[in-house]
Amino acid sequence: MALIGQIRKQGWLLITMMILALGGFILMDVISNAERSAAGDVNTLGRVNGKEIKRSEFDNYEKLIYANSQGSPFQVREQIWKHFVEDAVVSQEAEALGLGVSKEELIDLQFGNNLSPIIMERFRGQDGQPNRATLSSIKAAIEQGSFTDPVNRSYWATQEKEIIKERLQGKISSLVLKGVYTPQWQAEMAFRENNQRIDFAYVRIPYEKINDSEVQLTDDDYAAYLKDNPRLFDEKEEVRAVNYISIDVYPTGGDSTATRDAVARMIEGLRAAPNDSVYIVSNNGNYDKSYRIKENLPSSVADTLLTLPLGSIVGPFLDQGAWNLAKIIDRKVIPDSVKARHILLREANPANEQKIDSLLTLLNTKKATFDSLAIKNSQDGSASKGGDLGWFADGAMVPEFNNICFYEGVQGKYYKVATQFGWHLIEITGKKFIKNATGVRAAYISQPIEPSTQTQQAAKDRALAIVQQAKTIDDLNAIAGKENLPVQNSGPVKANDYVLGSLNLGDDSREVIRWAFDKKTKENAVAKEVFSFRDPNGGYFDSKYVVAALKSITPAGSASVASLKASPRAELEVRNRKKAEMIKAKLQTAGDMLTAAGQWGVSVDTAKGASMLQTFLPNGGSEPRIVGLAFSLAKDAVSKPAAGTNGVYIVKPLTAVADMPLPPDLNMFRRQVNSSANAGIRMNLINSLVKEAETKDFRSRFF
Repeated sequence: MALIGQIRKQGWLLITMMILALGGFILMDVISNAERSAAGDVNTLGRVNGKEIKRSEFDNYEKLIYANSQGSPFQVREQIWKHFVEDAVVSQEAEALGLGVSKEELIDLQFGNNLSPIIMERFRGQDGQPNRATLSSIKAAIEQGSFTDPVNRSYWATQEKEIIKERLQGKISSLVLKGVYTPQWQAEMAFRENNQRIDFAYVRIPYEKINDSEVQLTDDDYAAYLKDNPRLFDEKEEVRAVNYISIDVYPTGGDSTATRDAVARMIEGLRAAPNDSVYIVSNNGNYDKSYRIKENLPSSVADTLLTLPLGSIVGPFLDQGAWNLAKIIDRKVIPDSVKARHILLREANPANEQKIDSLLTLLNTKKATFDSLAIKNSQDGSASKGGDLGWFADGAMVPEFNNICFYEGVQGKYYKVATQFGWHLIEITGKKFIKNATGVRAAYISQPIEPSTQTQQAAKDRALAIVQQAKTIDDLNAIAGKENLPVQNSGPVKANDYVLGSLNLGDDSREVIRWAFDKKTKENAVAKEVFSFRDPNGGYFDSKYVVAALKSITPAGSASVASLKASPRAELEVRNRKKAEMIKAKLQTAGDMLTAAGQWGVSVDTAKGASMLQTFLPNGGSEPRIVGLAFSLAKDAVSKPAAGTNGVYIVKPLTAVADMPLPPDLNMFRRQVNSSANAGIRMNLINSLVKEAETKDFRSRFF
């Protein structure tokens, strides 16, 4: 009651608190709505000129079109994003130009005589041609209303959109291509670029002749470079750079001993196992059906495997970073090469197996010859030769085929076998025994030496200690110096990247990039967490721990001195530019090439037959600026030192540039210029439209 009385007396305070709380909720809702408005909604991955790219459509496209993709999911998503952005740009451009794809045209692109490249690629038969039977059955099912499977219908509808995009893209390109014209002067220039040649001597003083420690870069150096290259380092989107220390995790001697002991404990199990292959497979081993000769066996146990009795167990022995056991199964002399012929029916399906059986019956009953059946039935390039494959060495064919020919088959008999290429009917027609080398068939158990949990934790503790001490990037650099750990730079990274410097591609790098682009992450800050990187070869352990610091943030827009200083590529360019000035200043007698070469410990080289289109120099690399300089000089004139891509050059033409008379017909060179321009349009037109589009990318919030 006393509490209620107090509340009544202080009622104004309660009302004030309620108003503040309500205001807070309203403010939170306003902020939340503003953020949703900026990004569309939780289903919006991005916008292209105002058109939204929906997460649901993106995911559906990935499931339908890339369901069986073996590529990295990050690379797949990048390809899908590119598709959706291009689709938005192409559809908008086509609408503005009045272009479209009619129903009749779409049907022709899917089933007619003018098949879309998409159909050609996805419905290619074994002969490399479009599978017309499959396309006809799909068309009939659509027309009859029996094409009802939801997944198939969704796939086909998505594919139709792809076909329309590709067709509209082609129409837009065609409109631009129709406007390509090569004037007389450009054809003449193409003739001269193709035919004028020059030989010249040169001295190249590599930039490496000046140590980096001798070059001190200032803001004025960067500003001067930026003035001469005002757009070279502009950024369309924000980029960030990360400095990081990587602490690798290596197995210890104790880890190796523990692995050896674990393998040794399997010896009795392998010896007592009633079925070798079952025991081997259940312990992640390999029941090898091939016979390995001495040079293909582990060197430490090769002689042992070739001499001990069958059934003997060899090991544990160390090979290729793993402890191994081997049980000797069999030995035999292996031919050096085998000659065989075959009939191949592509696709290892039951129908093809039945056909192989029928062909085998014809051969066994001598109602047909092998070569006649091969010519008529084989579906590979050997058909015209009666299936003859000639002589081949052990291991040249896929394992199933190889095993029949070298280890199991008898010359003159027929064998059928299924491989990744389909069903084969094989006849061995010859075997050569020259070395008479013995091969051994063995079953192997292999256990890779991996860092233990304790070893991983020790490396992680070292990384955690650095995180606890380093609060800024300067702290990180200082600690790295004391512990002799290299500090690596990621180079420019974008919000949706999935590769960070030399680190592994994928989720682990992505986590560091997400941290770097978090709104709370400030320049020069060190991450408060240690980033774990799993074994890139698929092992179930951490292979390294990374301590990261945000070196720089370069906003989208024009480059600045600060952004250049944050770019390793720009720093290299500016450093080489300053080195060039230092080299020029140190040259004692630039006009004397031999003296200059001797001063810098380099040679005088010669470029023969250089042209304006062939700018690669021996011992120099690609140097278009230097080749152009040579063309500008008179014969025997020595140039002043000139900065190139890979060093400072002194150039002396050995031949004069011939003033070649123009041919009466320049059509070939006009076509050459046209062809080059057309290729550039086909490759870059859509990219140019995409570049000019106003694109908002929110993917980093989702992936």
